[in-house]
Amino acid sequence: MKKFSSEIELRGHLIDSLILTKVFDGIMDHDGSFEVLDIQVGKRKKDESYAKLLVTGKNAKNLDIILNYVYRQGATSRIQKNAVLKVSTKNMVMPDNFYSTTNNPTQIFLTNKWINVENMMMDKCIVVKGKKAICVPIRQVKKGDKIVIGENGVRIIPPERPREGMNVFEFMGSGSSSERPTQHIAKKVAEDIRRTK
Repeated sequence: MKKFSSEIELRGHLIDSLILTKVFDGIMDHDGSFEVLDIQVGKRKKDESYAKLLVTGKNAKNLDIILNYVYRQGATSRIQKNAVLKVSTKNMVMPDNFYSTTNNPTQIFLTNKWINVENMMMDKCIVVKGKKAICVPIRQVKKGDKIVIGENGVRIIPPERPREGMNVFEFMGSGSSSERPTQHIAKKVAEDIRRTK
Protein backbone atom coordinates (compact mmCIF):
# COMPACT_ATOMS: atom_id res chain seq x y z
CA MET A 1 0.00 0.00 0.00
CA LYS A 2 1.25 3.52 -0.83
CA LYS A 3 2.30 5.81 2.02
CA PHE A 4 -0.70 8.18 1.92
CA SER A 5 -3.31 5.62 0.89
CA SER A 6 -6.26 3.87 2.46
CA GLU A 7 -8.61 1.13 1.28
CA ILE A 8 -12.32 1.94 1.41
CA GLU A 9 -15.47 -0.06 0.69
CA LEU A 10 -18.88 0.94 -0.63
CA ARG A 11 -22.08 -1.11 -0.63
CA GLY A 12 -25.54 -0.36 -1.95
CA HIS A 13 -27.11 0.83 -5.19
CA LEU A 14 -23.84 2.54 -6.11
CA ILE A 15 -24.34 3.02 -9.83
CA ASP A 16 -27.96 4.02 -10.35
CA SER A 17 -27.90 6.28 -7.26
CA LEU A 18 -24.67 7.90 -8.54
CA ILE A 19 -22.90 7.20 -5.24
CA LEU A 20 -19.85 5.74 -6.98
CA THR A 21 -19.70 8.71 -9.37
CA LYS A 22 -19.85 11.15 -6.43
CA VAL A 23 -17.02 9.29 -4.70
CA PHE A 24 -14.84 9.24 -7.85
CA ASP A 25 -15.50 12.96 -8.50
CA GLY A 26 -14.89 13.91 -4.87
CA ILE A 27 -11.56 12.11 -4.75
CA MET A 28 -10.38 13.86 -7.91
CA ASP A 29 -11.85 17.25 -6.86
CA HIS A 30 -9.75 17.00 -3.68
CA ASP A 31 -6.56 16.33 -5.72
CA GLY A 32 -6.47 12.65 -4.86
CA SER A 33 -6.41 9.52 -6.95
CA PHE A 34 -7.96 6.09 -6.71
CA GLU A 35 -7.59 2.56 -7.98
CA VAL A 36 -10.58 0.22 -8.21
CA LEU A 37 -9.40 -2.99 -6.50
CA ASP A 38 -12.70 -4.86 -6.74
CA ILE A 39 -16.16 -4.14 -8.07
CA GLN A 40 -19.23 -6.35 -8.11
CA VAL A 41 -22.26 -4.87 -9.82
CA GLY A 42 -25.75 -6.05 -8.87
CA LYS A 43 -27.48 -7.78 -11.76
CA ARG A 44 -31.12 -7.14 -10.78
CA LYS A 45 -32.87 -4.00 -9.51
CA LYS A 46 -32.89 -5.18 -5.91
CA ASP A 47 -29.25 -6.40 -5.95
CA GLU A 48 -26.69 -4.20 -4.25
CA SER A 49 -23.26 -3.48 -5.67
CA TYR A 50 -19.90 -3.54 -3.90
CA ALA A 51 -16.69 -1.63 -4.61
CA LYS A 52 -13.28 -1.65 -2.94
CA LEU A 53 -10.99 1.29 -3.76
CA LEU A 54 -7.46 2.29 -2.89
CA VAL A 55 -7.60 6.04 -2.25
CA THR A 56 -4.37 8.05 -2.37
CA GLY A 57 -3.73 11.62 -1.22
CA LYS A 58 -0.76 13.96 -1.77
CA ASN A 59 0.04 13.87 1.96
CA ALA A 60 -1.54 12.77 5.23
CA LYS A 61 -3.70 15.90 5.58
CA ASN A 62 -4.94 15.64 1.98
CA LEU A 63 -5.79 11.95 2.50
CA ASP A 64 -7.76 12.82 5.67
CA ILE A 65 -9.77 15.44 3.76
CA ILE A 66 -10.54 12.93 0.99
CA LEU A 67 -11.50 10.21 3.47
CA ASN A 68 -13.80 12.56 5.39
CA TYR A 69 -15.53 13.35 2.08
CA VAL A 70 -15.96 9.72 0.95
CA TYR A 71 -17.16 8.63 4.39
CA ARG A 72 -19.92 11.26 4.10
CA GLN A 73 -20.94 9.59 0.81
CA GLY A 74 -21.38 6.22 2.54
CA ALA A 75 -17.89 4.69 2.20
CA THR A 76 -16.26 2.91 5.13
CA SER A 77 -12.69 1.96 5.88
CA ARG A 78 -11.90 -1.61 4.82
CA ILE A 79 -10.35 -2.22 8.24
CA GLN A 80 -13.02 -1.10 10.67
CA LYS A 81 -12.16 0.67 13.92
CA ASN A 82 -14.50 1.37 16.81
CA ALA A 83 -15.89 4.90 16.97
CA VAL A 84 -13.79 7.17 19.19
CA LEU A 85 -15.63 8.61 22.19
CA LYS A 86 -14.70 11.62 24.29
CA VAL A 87 -16.41 12.73 27.50
CA SER A 88 -18.03 16.19 27.62
CA THR A 89 -16.41 18.29 30.35
CA LYS A 90 -19.44 20.60 30.87
CA ASN A 91 -23.10 20.89 29.98
CA MET A 92 -23.58 22.09 26.38
CA VAL A 93 -19.83 21.81 25.62
CA MET A 94 -18.66 19.71 22.70
CA PRO A 95 -15.22 18.09 22.54
CA ASP A 96 -12.88 19.21 19.77
CA ASN A 97 -13.41 17.37 16.48
CA PHE A 98 -16.88 16.07 17.47
CA TYR A 99 -18.69 14.29 14.65
CA SER A 100 -21.32 16.61 13.15
CA THR A 101 -24.25 14.56 11.85
CA THR A 102 -26.14 14.56 8.56
CA ASN A 103 -29.85 13.83 8.33
CA ASN A 104 -29.18 10.48 6.62
CA PRO A 105 -29.47 7.21 8.55
CA THR A 106 -26.19 6.65 10.38
CA GLN A 107 -24.51 3.81 12.26
CA ILE A 108 -21.48 3.68 14.52
CA PHE A 109 -19.09 0.78 14.99
CA LEU A 110 -18.93 0.10 18.71
CA THR A 111 -17.68 -2.99 20.53
CA ASN A 112 -16.98 -4.52 17.12
CA LYS A 113 -20.51 -4.26 15.70
CA TRP A 114 -22.59 -1.66 13.84
CA ILE A 115 -25.38 0.02 15.83
CA ASN A 116 -28.00 2.42 14.48
CA VAL A 117 -27.96 6.02 15.65
CA GLU A 118 -31.43 7.03 16.85
CA ASN A 119 -33.20 10.34 16.19
CA MET A 120 -31.04 11.48 13.24
CA MET A 121 -30.93 15.23 12.62
CA MET A 122 -28.61 17.53 10.71
CA ASP A 123 -25.63 19.24 12.42
CA LYS A 124 -25.96 17.59 15.83
CA CYS A 125 -23.69 15.20 17.76
CA ILE A 126 -23.84 11.51 18.59
CA VAL A 127 -24.02 10.60 22.28
CA VAL A 128 -23.43 7.01 23.38
CA LYS A 129 -25.39 5.79 26.39
CA GLY A 130 -24.74 2.15 27.22
CA LYS A 131 -25.34 0.19 24.02
CA LYS A 132 -27.37 2.98 22.38
CA ALA A 133 -26.25 5.83 20.14
CA ILE A 134 -28.49 8.90 20.01
CA CYS A 135 -28.28 12.05 17.91
CA VAL A 136 -28.73 15.10 20.16
CA PRO A 137 -28.54 18.89 19.82
CA ILE A 138 -25.75 20.69 21.66
CA ARG A 139 -28.18 22.18 24.20
CA GLN A 140 -28.96 18.64 25.44
CA VAL A 141 -25.32 17.61 25.97
CA LYS A 142 -24.61 16.99 29.65
CA LYS A 143 -21.33 16.88 31.52
CA GLY A 144 -20.05 13.28 31.34
CA ASP A 145 -21.82 12.38 28.07
CA LYS A 146 -19.73 10.19 25.75
CA ILE A 147 -19.61 11.92 22.36
CA VAL A 148 -18.37 10.50 19.05
CA ILE A 149 -15.36 12.39 17.67
CA GLY A 150 -13.83 12.12 14.21
CA GLU A 151 -15.00 10.00 11.28
CA ASN A 152 -13.62 6.60 12.36
CA GLY A 153 -16.29 4.02 13.02
CA VAL A 154 -19.11 6.11 11.52
CA ARG A 155 -21.14 4.87 8.55
CA ILE A 156 -23.72 6.93 6.68
CA ILE A 157 -26.40 5.22 4.60
CA PRO A 158 -26.83 7.63 1.67
CA PRO A 159 -30.21 8.12 0.00
CA GLU A 160 -30.80 5.89 -2.98
CA ARG A 161 -32.84 6.44 -6.08
CA PRO A 162 -36.33 4.95 -5.74
CA ARG A 163 -36.27 1.47 -7.27
CA GLU A 164 -39.69 1.43 -8.97
CA GLY A 165 -42.79 3.43 -9.79
CA MET A 166 -41.28 6.88 -10.28
CA ASN A 167 -40.46 8.51 -13.57
CA VAL A 168 -37.76 11.12 -14.07
CA PHE A 169 -40.05 14.15 -13.52
CA GLU A 170 -42.25 12.78 -10.76
CA PHE A 171 -40.17 14.61 -8.12
CA MET A 172 -41.74 17.85 -9.41
CA GLY A 173 -45.03 16.79 -7.87
CA SER A 174 -43.64 16.71 -4.36
CA GLY A 175 -44.51 19.50 -1.95
CA SER A 176 -40.87 20.34 -1.34
CA SER A 177 -39.80 20.72 -4.95
CA SER A 178 -38.92 24.23 -6.09
CA GLU A 179 -39.28 23.10 -9.70
CA ARG A 180 -43.04 23.82 -9.87
CA PRO A 181 -44.56 26.86 -11.62
CA THR A 182 -45.30 29.56 -9.03
CA GLN A 183 -46.02 32.68 -11.14
CA HIS A 184 -49.75 32.52 -10.50
CA ILE A 185 -49.12 32.32 -6.75
CA ALA A 186 -46.77 35.33 -6.91
CA LYS A 187 -49.38 37.37 -8.85
CA LYS A 188 -52.06 36.48 -6.28
CA VAL A 189 -49.82 37.55 -3.39
CA ALA A 190 -48.99 40.83 -5.18
CA GLU A 191 -52.71 41.53 -5.73
CA ASP A 192 -53.45 40.84 -2.06
CA ILE A 193 -50.67 43.23 -0.98
CA ARG A 194 -52.01 45.99 -3.27
CA ARG A 195 -55.52 45.55 -1.87
CA THR A 196 -54.34 45.85 1.74
CA LYS A 197 -52.55 49.17 1.03
